[in-house]
Amino acid sequence: MLSSTHRYVPQGSASLESDAPGWSADTTTAQNQVCASATHQQGEAETRGPVCWKCKGACAVKLRAQDRKKQKTEESSSQEPAVGLNVQDEEENKRSCPVCSGKGYLPVRSRYTNSLNESENIGGSITARRRRPKGWRDFGHIPPPVEACTSLTNDITKKELPYALSFLHQANGSDSDYFPRKDVAITNIPSDVDSIPTWLPINSGEQLCNLVGKWRILQKIGSHRWTTDDIVTAWVAATSLIQVKNNIQDETPINYLDLGTGNGSVLQMVTWCILTQCCDIRAFGVEARSEAVGLARRSLDFNLGKCEVDDKTYHGSTISRDGAHTGTGWHSVSVVNGDFRDLVSLCSEKDQSESSEMKQVASVRYDLITGTPPYFRVDFSTNGSKATGSNGEVVTSAVINQGGMPTSMQSAPARCEFRGGVEAYCEAAEALLAPDGVFAVCENWLNNDRVYKGAKDAGLDIIKVWRVKGKSGKDTLFAVYVMMKKGSTAKARTLCNKSKTDDEIVVRDKNGKWADQYASIMDEMCIPPTSA
Repeated sequence: MLSSTHRYVPQGSASLESDAPGWSADTTTAQNQVCASATHQQGEAETRGPVCWKCKGACAVKLRAQDRKKQKTEESSSQEPAVGLNVQDEEENKRSCPVCSGKGYLPVRSRYTNSLNESENIGGSITARRRRPKGWRDFGHIPPPVEACTSLTNDITKKELPYALSFLHQANGSDSDYFPRKDVAITNIPSDVDSIPTWLPINSGEQLCNLVGKWRILQKIGSHRWTTDDIVTAWVAATSLIQVKNNIQDETPINYLDLGTGNGSVLQMVTWCILTQCCDIRAFGVEARSEAVGLARRSLDFNLGKCEVDDKTYHGSTISRDGAHTGTGWHSVSVVNGDFRDLVSLCSEKDQSESSEMKQVASVRYDLITGTPPYFRVDFSTNGSKATGSNGEVVTSAVINQGGMPTSMQSAPARCEFRGGVEAYCEAAEALLAPDGVFAVCENWLNNDRVYKGAKDAGLDIIKVWRVKGKSGKDTLFAVYVMMKKGSTAKARTLCNKSKTDDEIVVRDKNGKWADQYASIMDEMCIPPTSA
């Protein structure tokens, strides 16, 4: 076997062998496994998380000057070695790692494991509808299950809702009820229920959460969840695209691609924005993590799938701000399980006759591409053989270089660079963009130089930068960069660069309340500003 180190998880079989290759300490080197097993307790194997970010799996760290001073003081007074500082540690100038307690690894996040240890009779939950002020009116695309609930509850001859819809109705309440509501647990599935919709969170730890408008997203407690980065990226992307499309009066369906789509938050928020404008859309999300793909597909079933009740089919509808029903644009939205880095080579292949999902994605040129790359560097170790080459490599460890590795397997690739950083996103976007297509990508402000270099190397021009601060007076946290191909037209660039607000977005003011810029974004995304 050959050992090697990589900046990212190698493409090919190594990329899809796990949702987060090398994340678990169980796949570290034999030396680290022995070290970790020395303090490994019975029953702990299921909760072993990533390699410790402090000691990098070595179980010990360098002995500090204050530790040696403390040791000498305690030994002179008690003639006993200081706790945690044995003779071997002193000889090697090492001390037991204080972060992992000398295990070499960290436990899986407790919120996640606790959510899985609930009673077998209890599944997940549907979160309560957001708080909202009196007079607030929901607008935008309405999911078919919500449409069905409204229609059925307005029918006075209907005695009760179907099983799944009853839970949704409890969580959503009625349009005239503006008081906070409680989350609804999915409990005691009746044995006579013939069909359970895929979107119902029947598994422990799952939550069907609010997204934008009346759309929802499936997420797991203590795992990867959508954040401020996602909503700002989605808003910037949709706003930039719609400015271009509306002004050039292009009524053809919008082709949209989300790279590294995760649970599908940005993919679905952008789709909601486009459907709210009554535009037709064909969209793809590409994601390597199989669990995230499953959650995203189930969320799409809720937001865009059909809902059939008593021989009647609900397809969803779109409501304008003034309450008028405006119909629903044509849509085709799907999530593909794959490594988006493979799209670069696939889109250059002349033979597109093979009907694989990834080839289908690569055959389209997109009006809009989005991405929310992970922010932090990781070093990967692999084992491979000469006979199989790089495709036969197996990732043996993933050790973070910046900050701490998340103790949730699904959160780790969302925050840390497993399958490429912003440079890979730029390269894929350039290969797949239409001539006047728009690429919106989010990145940690500390990586600003990397974004500019990555764009230049890929052949993209940065048209606009939206800097985002978490609080007024604080430093910039991240930015959303709007890019276009070097050959894009001047008219499209000018339209893309138009702004409704300042280029700086502040999330909260000095008093901790939503700042005006962010409150405006939330309003456009049909999120009540009182929902904080």
